Amino acid sequence: MKRSVEQRDLLNFHFLSAPAFSPEGGRVAYRASRPNAEKNGYDSDLWVYDIGSGANRKLTASGAEKFFCWSVDGASLIFASGRAGTHGDKGAKTRFYSIDVAGGEAAELFSIPHAASSIRTLDESRYLVTATFESPGENSEDPLESTDVMIFEQVPFMTNGKGYTGQQRTGLGVWDAKTGEFRRLTPEFMEVERSTPNRDGSGALVVGVDYRDVKPATNAVYRLNLLTGEIHRLSGDLNFSFAHAAWVGDAVVVTGTDQKTVGANENLKFYLLAEKLEGDSKEGNGPRLECLTPELDSSLAHAVVADSHYGCADLSGAFIPVDRGVYDEGLICCATDVMKSRLYELGRNGLFRQLTFETSAVVDWCVMDGRIAFVAYEGLYPPELYLLEGGGALTEGTPDTGLASNLKERRLTSFNRPLFDDLRLSQPIHVSVDNGQGWKLDGWYMRPANFREGRRYPTILNVHGGPKAAFGDIYHHEMQCWAARGYAVIYCNPRGGDGRSSAFEDIRGRYGDADAHDLTVFTDWCVQNLRFVDGSRLGITGGSYGGYMTNWMITQTGRFKAAVSQRGISNWVSKFGGCDIGYYYVEDQHLGTPWRDVENLWRESPLRLADRVKTPT
Repeated sequence: MKRSVEQRDLLNFHFLSAPAFSPEGGRVAYRASRPNAEKNGYDSDLWVYDIGSGANRKLTASGAEKFFCWSVDGASLIFASGRAGTHGDKGAKTRFYSIDVAGGEAAELFSIPHAASSIRTLDESRYLVTATFESPGENSEDPLESTDVMIFEQVPFMTNGKGYTGQQRTGLGVWDAKTGEFRRLTPEFMEVERSTPNRDGSGALVVGVDYRDVKPATNAVYRLNLLTGEIHRLSGDLNFSFAHAAWVGDAVVVTGTDQKTVGANENLKFYLLAEKLEGDSKEGNGPRLECLTPELDSSLAHAVVADSHYGCADLSGAFIPVDRGVYDEGLICCATDVMKSRLYELGRNGLFRQLTFETSAVVDWCVMDGRIAFVAYEGLYPPELYLLEGGGALTEGTPDTGLASNLKERRLTSFNRPLFDDLRLSQPIHVSVDNGQGWKLDGWYMRPANFREGRRYPTILNVHGGPKAAFGDIYHHEMQCWAARGYAVIYCNPRGGDGRSSAFEDIRGRYGDADAHDLTVFTDWCVQNLRFVDGSRLGITGGSYGGYMTNWMITQTGRFKAAVSQRGISNWVSKFGGCDIGYYYVEDQHLGTPWRDVENLWRESPLRLADRVKTPT
């Protein structure tokens, strides 16, 4: 007999991430993590799946593994770990190990005095490491070092999830096994946001920004020589926000936006970056961008909100060229289509093809010579590892209309199936609601797990964060726990959210207006059309931007009998200095700063109307 889900079930979830093909393409390595309540963290180990035999084998067991890469011959994995070192280097902040995939113990390979976040194989002896470097004066003797005073000389000075970052920079370095040395390659003040090495390990394309005092909202594309450290700015003086850059043949293709239409939340497009475009008669004006997807108006990211995956890479705007195999020499990417995040292929002719159908939200993925391994939600299960098989010709269309039905998504793992097959869950039901202002809103309702026909239930309206995000019908532990406790749950994608056009996503200067209207219309629809929803017992909650909307809605109406504002925003004026997205974000979204047009920030701040609130919060 199935039982109701409980909060503590989370401790038995397995979170898969970071799939990576072996060099010959026959195996997929990945990381599997489990929550550890005692240490308030996660235990992570490395696994290898053999595609041919179907064998799925755990390779490490320390629970301290972080990130990894394959060796050039595919015989071993090189990985960072928090396990105790054996070389006695007290100054090491990241230790790397090597383990034979055929079995055996891990051997310490090298360590560096910097916190690292990724490693990639360049050749038989060299590895490209992304690491955090302190500024030259960061570790010098300081009379204030023993106090609780901190001095910052740049903006930003803090990062969400990392705390105070001082004058740190994320940069690239190479460790060479032949010399036993680790050498920093990127400039001292450059912040590296994304890097893509070429196939022979001699160079890389780098998306980043070189700054001293205030980090600009735009960045640049560089070509970095991984042998000499020589770096060249390919994008010149282009005022642009780049997300990703990669070589496609001899050409450099990028994703990005000029932010002129919708600001920081503008949907990305694909561009060819060239010093001089074909047929261009102008000279001396620097690099040019040729848009390859002028009609594209879709988010190039996994934007479906969920709370049951962990450790996945940030692949927003990323793409991987495929030059052989079943695909048409195209670019593989992930995009959110209304309520689903799927994999797509952009062909050289500018046509899109949808690649995944059965899964609902792809949260991590990798590509090698036409094969795609990915981690995704399917039905009401946490993510598992999948392999995309098959092929077919491209058809015309944008990411939501170009289809390829002859592809197959084969699930490779079943870590979470035994637990979830024993749970009684509430199935989200999709509805479409007209907001009366030209938009159809996507929404869902969930009946209580103990639902009985004819009864009315207290109901929770849940508001997603972002606002550039989207709800879908995938497993959401928090909402399932509410349903298990006897609540009905309703949620929707109001304007400001992701997965739709830029016109839908743009609520700059209209926070608490367009979005509040949509939430109100959707709630009214649920009360009027769902007989089990008790309109006299409504609650509202949400996190981050959802917390902001919780705060805002209870200043506008007394219909909610309770509110839970999770990590919510109440004051955009004070938010300006400590915004975890970036100092520029408040001005971009609310059209003002604390010293200019401050009334715009204050007008959209729930704190301004706090005296109206009667809802227990």
